[in-house]
Amino acid sequence: MPIEPTIVRFKHDLKTDMGITLLANSITLTPGTITIDADRNEYIVHAVSSKTAQDLLSGDMQARVKEIEGGTKEMSKQHG
Repeated sequence: MPIEPTIVRFKHDLKTDMGITLLANSITLTPGTITIDADRNEYIVHAVSSKTAQDLLSGDMQARVKEIEGGTKEMSKQHG
């Protein structure tokens, strides 16, 4: 695996402390990434490779957290 340590910053549109914390923890639990800082506007993340950073910037994880944060009916149907 090529190692290319990088730090990325990205904005988010999460609304709650729970959502911001959940995404920060999810990022840190992902192999090769550590959340350095998270606030109401953006995240700063260390990634071990550029591929890991690009995967993070795709927004998939953020979309999942946003769905949990909003408690949509679709999620309720999927999980229960």
